[in-house]
Amino acid sequence: MLLHSMWERTANKRPSYPRLTGDHHCDIVVIGAGFTGLSTAYHLQQHHMNTIVLEHDRVGSGASGRNGGEVLTGYLGNMEDYVETKGLPVAQEMWQLSLDAIDLIEHIITKNNIHCDFTRSGHFHAAYKKSHLNEMKKNQAFMARHFDYHPIKIVEKKDLPTELNTPFYHGGAIDEKSAHFHPLNYTLGLAEAVTKLRGNIFEESSALKIKWKSTNKVIVSTSNGRVIAKKVVMATNAYAGDIHKRIKKSIVPVESIMISTEPLTEKMMTDIIKKDRAVFDSKHLLYYFRRTADHRLAFGGSGRASSKRDLKRIYQNLHKGMLKVFPQLHEAKIEYRWGGKVGFTKTFLPYVGQLKDGTYFAFGYGGHGAAMATMLGKVIADAIFTETDINNPLKIKKLKPIAFHSQHAKGVGIMKLYKQFQDFIS
Repeated sequence: MLLHSMWERTANKRPSYPRLTGDHHCDIVVIGAGFTGLSTAYHLQQHHMNTIVLEHDRVGSGASGRNGGEVLTGYLGNMEDYVETKGLPVAQEMWQLSLDAIDLIEHIITKNNIHCDFTRSGHFHAAYKKSHLNEMKKNQAFMARHFDYHPIKIVEKKDLPTELNTPFYHGGAIDEKSAHFHPLNYTLGLAEAVTKLRGNIFEESSALKIKWKSTNKVIVSTSNGRVIAKKVVMATNAYAGDIHKRIKKSIVPVESIMISTEPLTEKMMTDIIKKDRAVFDSKHLLYYFRRTADHRLAFGGSGRASSKRDLKRIYQNLHKGMLKVFPQLHEAKIEYRWGGKVGFTKTFLPYVGQLKDGTYFAFGYGGHGAAMATMLGKVIADAIFTETDINNPLKIKKLKPIAFHSQHAKGVGIMKLYKQFQDFIS
């Protein structure tokens, strides 16, 4: 089975960046040319700090160019859970950060004229079970009472046709503050903005070794060159590899897959998703989907394959899931299939911080990186420029490896079976 990303095939013209050869000097070296790394470089260059970004493949080749393009408020889980674990003031800071993150992306897109179909039409959280809708009602009341947040609106089952033309769900909740975009075009546009500010990007330049010479000198080696810098930022998320073992062992990569239809008529797309919102549901192994600017349905879910036969099966199952939600699309051709890795931390929240060796990091967005990664890149850049400690509610003071990390693939498989069972009994 051939896998091709719809985002790659429908992207704006992609520039080629050179491979790193020889020695290069800069203020900050950033490893990873996705949302986090490019945002870090973009905001550092605005402060006239010379940055080099190293990318092992091509700009946006990881999760930043493969995700569903849903730019969502909040985090994985309800804010009530974080009030219990972190206290109300910190949880309120976290929530405001998520709102500011979307505003920041919109500002960057507008300022740099990035053509990525950014649409701020909100999101729809579809209730898989009637009990899930009741939980959404409780969450709406909690957010209004404790966060003074009122854009959440409940849609009852009888009113579902105003949002989605499907028999699959029991209503849901709208949040008007969310958005969606073409994620790869945003990434490419952000990379262009970095270079316009005289930052340097090197593709097919895998960072193989980080060696600190002093507190203000670090050398990052690739197969054909070296970068000598004052600071280093790890912005690889679920694609960390072996370059930094502590960071690698603090994040669990989980496969997510997507399919997209051929271009359909505008009338058909408007019929199935009425208000062009980003949609995700309340299943434990959730579906997420949305319209694209060229009138396709992009539809995603969980997927992990151990063989070519298994690979074919998981995409067939996702297609079956799409038809359960929208049976009227049974004649629509699936034109693209692709996948990527989502990064999860032990707490299911994003991490940002600085290690004792001086390395800055941000990772573990848990499916919310389209919004939060750009913001945490800015957080790191601001800390570097001001030469102050990171001051952020997501800051991790001490990065602790996840126990039995080497067995994470087996653990993820067991967890997915458990979540399937939860969807069955909930």
